[in-house]
Amino acid sequence: MSSTTEITQAPRRLLRLKQVLDRTGLPKSTMNSRISAGTFPKQIPVGSSVRWLESQVDAWIKALVDERDHPGQSGGTAVEYRL
Repeated sequence: MSSTTEITQAPRRLLRLKQVLDRTGLPKSTMNSRISAGTFPKQIPVGSSVRWLESQVDAWIKALVDERDHPGQSGGTAVEYRL
């Protein structure tokens, strides 16, 4: 058996700030506050800029929808969401 690890997940994609803001609808200041509070995915440094991992942003959005659709069933990991 080979000792190399196969990548079985979909390719990871990095999003620019504008793409993240468009997807979430958050103002930049709110997003930065949530990053500082640990309630939004942290940026990834890429050269002199930053990016966000698409799968983490999508998971954050999904958690908001799940909490909306099933309030109180998140096992204490509810996502706080205010615009």
